[in-house]
Amino acid sequence: MPKQKSSAQGVALLVFVNVCWGLSFIFSKTALAEGMPVMTLAFVRYLITAALMVPLCLRREGSLQLGKHWKRGLVSAMLGATVYYYFEYSGLARTTASAASLIIALVPMMTLLCRVLVQRERVSPLRWALVALSLAGVWLVIRADMQDAGSLAGNLFMIGACLCWTGYLMVMPPLVASCSSLRVTTWQSVAAAVTLLPFSLAERGQWVPLSPVAWLCVFLLAAVCSALCYLLYNAAMREVDALTVALSININPITACVAGALLLGESLTLVQLAGGALILLSVLADAALGARAGENGA
Repeated sequence: MPKQKSSAQGVALLVFVNVCWGLSFIFSKTALAEGMPVMTLAFVRYLITAALMVPLCLRREGSLQLGKHWKRGLVSAMLGATVYYYFEYSGLARTTASAASLIIALVPMMTLLCRVLVQRERVSPLRWALVALSLAGVWLVIRADMQDAGSLAGNLFMIGACLCWTGYLMVMPPLVASCSSLRVTTWQSVAAAVTLLPFSLAERGQWVPLSPVAWLCVFLLAAVCSALCYLLYNAAMREVDALTVALSININPITACVAGALLLGESLTLVQLAGGALILLSVLADAALGARAGENGA
């Protein structure tokens, strides 16, 4: 089995993207705190993203078509945007950006479980122990909010978001291998905007005026965290092995926790910090095992 390699450029792209996505928790929390409905925020985000991406894609590639891969493109848009942001924004509306980002760190372990169930990958007892450790960490993050029904519901919504992103990672490799990252990103943004529109219209009775700061956050979500970051993320998938891509998401909670404390005045309990540490420890240990297995199989 050939050893998978990750280019320095690909890893650098992943670091940049995941720092931005960590900040996206803060941007989203700001807009939601001013009363912007969850699906409306997602729709406006992708409407702006599509408006930015479509002209660029048409100019450079002449078409948005994905050909025979359009079904996979639609599934990726549903998992990575439409359904994902229903769970994430519903969660962020009920819990802190810091706790939400820590739960998202569960994605690498969920990805490993999917590889076991779907791709029949064999996993050692030690890696199963690390999965259990990661789940224990998530339990500690959630447990701190057990007495607060709203925060508990928010944390459970974030687990739903983790499941969606895991599915997104599973369906994306064949897509980015056959189509340019620009075309894939543009197609996804259009599909996301179209599928989110009915849900946004259903919330029109909840629409409220927003401050300039909130609108700036929405624009940053669209222009940077969606348009630019998805473009770079899809490009990085061509150069970086799947495990590294999944692991890179753990830059999110570090960024979000620091930004949440500095910008939103959020804080985490010692139990939640311990849970976050367990999640990150399990993921780093699993990365070390995966790297060792790759070297032995090279």
